[in-house]
Amino acid sequence: MKYLSLLIIFILFNINTGFSQGELENFREPDKFLLNSFGVKFNTNGFGAYYSYTTKINRNFSRFFEFEYNYMKSPKEAKVINPYFPTLYVKKFVFGKTHSVHNAKFGYGINRELFEKRDKNSISIFLSLSGGFTIAASKPIYYEIVDSVQIINNYLYPYTSIYKIDIDIQNNPTDIVGKAPFTMGLSETKLHPGFYLKFGLNFDFSQNIMKSKVLETGIIYENYFLPIEIMAGQKHSNFLNLFISYHFGNKLDAKLNREFRKEQRKLKN
Repeated sequence: MKYLSLLIIFILFNINTGFSQGELENFREPDKFLLNSFGVKFNTNGFGAYYSYTTKINRNFSRFFEFEYNYMKSPKEAKVINPYFPTLYVKKFVFGKTHSVHNAKFGYGINRELFEKRDKNSISIFLSLSGGFTIAASKPIYYEIVDSVQIINNYLYPYTSIYKIDIDIQNNPTDIVGKAPFTMGLSETKLHPGFYLKFGLNFDFSQNIMKSKVLETGIIYENYFLPIEIMAGQKHSNFLNLFISYHFGNKLDAKLNREFRKEQRKLKN
């Protein structure tokens, strides 16, 4: 939640800054344009990066292709640290977490303009619907688990081995020193294909008609054909999450771009 709060503060700062820079240009955006957008995204189950390529179809509609990368978390995650060993040896870890999960989404969608920037210093509002293919990768997490200890100068020093966690055996976080290196378990990574559907509202507050600064919020549903386990004993195929994202980009007048290419071809001939 702290990342979400920082994002909202950042957006509000940009809105206020934009309003203080002056009024909107006295012309409309092109009837057709191309837009590349980049941004960050926060879900109730993680965070990631966002990219979209948008083509405006007519005055009210535009279509887009989107790509997302996300790190998936469980709402039950809570980081702990083993208090019984010197800090030189211990690292923070999530007790009971069995897999590190990342996903990528490739989709197609449509934006419907609900409110146009008619007034100076106003915002435009869009309804966004999209869906497509998603694939998640789950990598087992290995832990350094205490086999025995030695007392030296009143400190406990652990002797450890590396294992996957078994919640039925390691049912106490004091048995664990920390996570093993990330490379452990890479060869055991599993892929989980599926699909997603997303509904959102976009608020474009850019004060330059040829630029885009969008705050998007909505809901996203994901279904995976192979269940995903993040926490021990909890496998899920369906995920329903709220999200908020901030993405920005520059608009390119598609008509002018075509005319420019025609002129370039004439010059070559």
